[in-house]
Amino acid sequence: MKIKKYIQFGLLPLALFIAACEPPANSTQTANNAANTNSAAAENAGQPTIEAAPVSKGDDDYQIVTGDDFKLTVRAADASEVELFYQPVTADDRALKLKTLTAPTDGTKDNYVADLKIPEDFNGEVWARVKYRSGETKETEHLLLAKRVALENEASQTNSNQNANAANSNATASNRPPDTDESARSDKSTNGRIERAALKAGDGNVKITVNVPAFTMTLWQNGKEIKSYYVGVGKKDFPIPVGMRSADKIILNPNWIPPDSEWVRKSSDVEPYQVIPADDPDNPLGKIKIPLGQAYLLHEAQSPSDIGNLVSHGCVRVLRDDLFEMTQMISKARNLSISGDEIAAARKNSERRVINLNGDVPVDINYDSIIVENGVLTVYPDVYERKTNTVENLRAELEGYGVDVSKIDEKTLKEMLDKTSGDRKFVVALADFKAGNPLEKGKTEPLTPQQQAKGGGKKS
Repeated sequence: MKIKKYIQFGLLPLALFIAACEPPANSTQTANNAANTNSAAAENAGQPTIEAAPVSKGDDDYQIVTGDDFKLTVRAADASEVELFYQPVTADDRALKLKTLTAPTDGTKDNYVADLKIPEDFNGEVWARVKYRSGETKETEHLLLAKRVALENEASQTNSNQNANAANSNATASNRPPDTDESARSDKSTNGRIERAALKAGDGNVKITVNVPAFTMTLWQNGKEIKSYYVGVGKKDFPIPVGMRSADKIILNPNWIPPDSEWVRKSSDVEPYQVIPADDPDNPLGKIKIPLGQAYLLHEAQSPSDIGNLVSHGCVRVLRDDLFEMTQMISKARNLSISGDEIAAARKNSERRVINLNGDVPVDINYDSIIVENGVLTVYPDVYERKTNTVENLRAELEGYGVDVSKIDEKTLKEMLDKTSGDRKFVVALADFKAGNPLEKGKTEPLTPQQQAKGGGKKS
């Protein structure tokens, strides 16, 4: 897909160009003229067209949104419905529905216009799917749109990652580059030992990692584990994207604005774009949310049954006590001006407060379903069906820890993989492999304490 080129090669030069040089005064008009020419050609070919305004011309095919509000105009004669979609650059397999239009704009015959607010991290492809009265469905071209601040932030993050990778090239495995699916808790990442420590106030070198199949989130400080938590994650249709993200703020008592998505339109409780305040029982975000960019969040779980399950629309859900504890610890580590008592007060009030973190906190989302941690192999369910739980992958993992896999037949390995399910993992010590009895010594366990308390829990 074309957009991958911009993630890997195009964003940094583009952001530097925009930051250094303001576009000429007539650049918006030039971009609009070009868009109009393309639209006319598409209309003549019987295709629906899409335009964005106000925009200026960026590098290559990018258009830069120049205001906080913008319009998307779709021209489609004899349409019955127009759906607008947005795919962030960080989510190759996930598109968000922005809005659905069922009638032309007043005074027009075939112009469908949506007035939208644009968040600061807006950066990706936008397009329309048009349904015609004849029953035919067509898509417009895909526009590459971004807000200037999003590209500047992307460039800053790229520089940060490049610097971190260079600095860590000769470091221990616990400081591995954050762009692999290897769990931060695996023996490959920790050299066989997870160092644990109490939080040090004033030491801002903290990061968060999440391993999706393990439903585990860990707060680290200087490469040492401060605290780990069990979480819930996105459903199969709404997966949390794997990769490096970051958080620069924590919001107490957040509002929720439902998107114009099918699951919202089917709800009898809320409507698209309705502002749901923090104290409303229909607000699913709870008392705390931590934005990770492109509408992905860490936020409060709705109930303990969320933990260890696929429950959200792409976000990570955390129990309230755990989320408050982590907020308190990050605040202490970063020497933030808000006090512990003020954070705790948010449990009882509905006052919205934004806590700026004085710089980004890295958040590494990884997907490691076959892990050796402290000399123990754990096979977690392949919850997103990424085909990670294969005999070949299991053999490779064991070989990496000195196990002679030639003595283990394929049937035995397959039985181990088959012992995992939606709510259970398989656990066995590497020493039992070397002793020749991994199946007899291995055992299945619930994924989380919450599921164990319920006798295994519900399947995701």
